[in-house]
Amino acid sequence: MLVAEVVGAGRGAAARAAFEAGRPIPLRRGGPTAVAVGDLVTVALRGRSAEVLERHGAAADPAAVLEAVLADAELERAFPGEVDAEVGEISGRLGADDAGRHDLTDQPVLTIDPQGAKDHDDAIHVEREGDALRLWVHIADVSRYVPAGGAIDREAARRGNSVYVPGTVVPMLPHALSSDLCSLIPGAERDAVTAELLIGPDGEVTERRFRRSSILSRRRLTYPEVDELLAGGGASAEIEERVRLAAEVAERLRVRRAGRGALQVSTGEPRFTIGDGRIERVELEVQTPSHSLVEQCMVAANEAVAEHLLARSAPTVFRYHEDPAGAPVERLYDQLTELAVPLPALPDGPLGPQAAQEAAAAAAEAVTAHVATLEDPVAGQALSGLVLRSLRQAYYAFDKVGHSGLASAAYVHFTSPIRRYPDLLVHRALLDTLGLGPPGPDASTAAEAGMHSSETERAASSLERRADSICAALYLDAQIAGRRRDREVDGVVTGVIDGGLFLAFEDVFDGFVPARRIAGDYWRLHPLEVGLVGESTGRRIMLGDRMKARIVRIEPLRGRVELEPTGVGPSRQIARRRPARARARGRR
Repeated sequence: MLVAEVVGAGRGAAARAAFEAGRPIPLRRGGPTAVAVGDLVTVALRGRSAEVLERHGAAADPAAVLEAVLADAELERAFPGEVDAEVGEISGRLGADDAGRHDLTDQPVLTIDPQGAKDHDDAIHVEREGDALRLWVHIADVSRYVPAGGAIDREAARRGNSVYVPGTVVPMLPHALSSDLCSLIPGAERDAVTAELLIGPDGEVTERRFRRSSILSRRRLTYPEVDELLAGGGASAEIEERVRLAAEVAERLRVRRAGRGALQVSTGEPRFTIGDGRIERVELEVQTPSHSLVEQCMVAANEAVAEHLLARSAPTVFRYHEDPAGAPVERLYDQLTELAVPLPALPDGPLGPQAAQEAAAAAAEAVTAHVATLEDPVAGQALSGLVLRSLRQAYYAFDKVGHSGLASAAYVHFTSPIRRYPDLLVHRALLDTLGLGPPGPDASTAAEAGMHSSETERAASSLERRADSICAALYLDAQIAGRRRDREVDGVVTGVIDGGLFLAFEDVFDGFVPARRIAGDYWRLHPLEVGLVGESTGRRIMLGDRMKARIVRIEPLRGRVELEPTGVGPSRQIARRRPARARARGRR
């Protein structure tokens, strides 16, 4: 099968691959589905022609394009009939005995989510106890409704995770569960698994307790609402006090985590608003105090559950992040030094795993401090990208523990069982150790789920980035429709490869500038891959430099924007510089 765009071909029509290069294939006439030139379709190849199997809609309609993207990835929102049948049977089990569940419905619980969120995995509550703070993290009790081995469970394991693209989601669980029964909807009593933690003034967790519970969320807040409240915006005194207590406990946790060497890298993601056959708005969502508030609470719960399961040798799926290798971190220091980022000294001799982790954390902290001094914070994207590329990728594992980026001795994903299958297995393992559920996963199940979920996670992340690029290109293309196509933009160099550079502009767009389009020299990749260097002149275009360029071509379905420079910011000349380690020693 092939996802294609319908194009004209003489007196007939043809199907041309929508998201990759390919020759048009003649369409069979008289098919059951009526299509027109400009439509996106899924076709089956029949010899030298193609037959339309499904019409997704016009290529100018973002919703149709995203449906086609999902079809191209062979993802479907619909669930098998046996899953729907099992969902229908759940209502008959709701009155069953649920021994051991604690009634916490009197607790003034809050949910804090992104704008537009449809599923609500988590809720929190904080109370002061002397100089300590008691934190309750309530997580949807998905295992209550999804027994191991059933049709819903098998399909959730196959999917591995939910996939989010602008305006829609391919859920791991059926809508009746993900957006209703398992979702911690304000005003509705819901079943939860609760982690109760006591946090001292120094951020240390001195007590932890886990239980099944019933909760009633009093209020749903969005990240912007929490940020406004923390900045002194309007809210009831009760809501404000609860949020400020949560912010206080999060800050305690953050400071302690930073003190033990956790990485702190800030990134942003585009958020698209789609309606009426077009993308109405796109904006960059960056990390704010509200994001940190939620993240710190969730990380603390994940660590506590991991430590509990590890102490009991319970088979489960850990979230493993290996310490970085020494060579990539040393290269990172050389790269950042070349870009004039002040860095602490590297230790003498080869970097072992622990030293490499500490050096990477120090580099991330230095980048954060340096970006705060820049007039153009967009340049920080490039520096943060260098830090992230020096690290190993986290993945799910049955037999490996520890999370280098968080400086955690043990870590699991416990807080999102609606959208991640490993979290559901962690719930089952936890409840088994507490005597509150059936047997948890065995070693074989945990190992297989870890490997498969790591694969589905990587595939989902790649697809989500691709969908974002396509939506950005669609939005930009619509913005300049009917106007001059050579519109000039002012951007920042955020990436380089041997054939050119990537330019971020207007906060949410990225374009590619081929090296052949940069006049005045023959451009080669800098040895440290932090810029392009003119072979004859020695002139440099480096990460973080500003550049003016005009839009040459937009290929919306491929998410590509090609640019041609019209002016580059202050040039730099190559200077002989000592490597980062040598210069650092000189300062000691």
